[in-house]
Amino acid sequence: MNQDVNSVIEILEKEHNILKEILEIYSSKTKFIVENNISALIEQSTIERQKAEEINKLEDLREGLIAKISKEKSVEISSLDDLVEICEGQQKQKLIDIKNSISKVISEIKNVNDLNLRLIQTSLEYIDFMTNLISSYFTDDTTYQKDGQNKITKKNLFDVKL
Repeated sequence: MNQDVNSVIEILEKEHNILKEILEIYSSKTKFIVENNISALIEQSTIERQKAEEINKLEDLREGLIAKISKEKSVEISSLDDLVEICEGQQKQKLIDIKNSISKVISEIKNVNDLNLRLIQTSLEYIDFMTNLISSYFTDDTTYQKDGQNKITKKNLFDVKL
């Protein structure tokens, strides 16, 4: 079992490193969103997708090892906390440390992702505002006179009432 737990720890460390890379990707996406650099955003999204696939492969390996440990110990292991409970000494401490590190990185990823989401929403609101402003400028502003003739008023783009 000790070797299997060590393998789980190694997998978790690899996942932790990939998550740190994903955090860097999300941080660079923030910069690209602000700069409106769509091609760089697409490139970063492609790299992000590759990193997610790597994590999925590692997760499959980790789940297989945990199933093996669970079978050997005849105990249900459904979370990392359950694995920590059956370990002792240095392995237990390593698992606790890596769990805390992964949780911290995931929290940072969530914060950066929330920022990116707010930036994108602000950009979309601005685009919507500008679209409405421009489209209202080109609408027909015809009024009728007392004699039945229509009077077309010319709008100035900056005189549009919002």
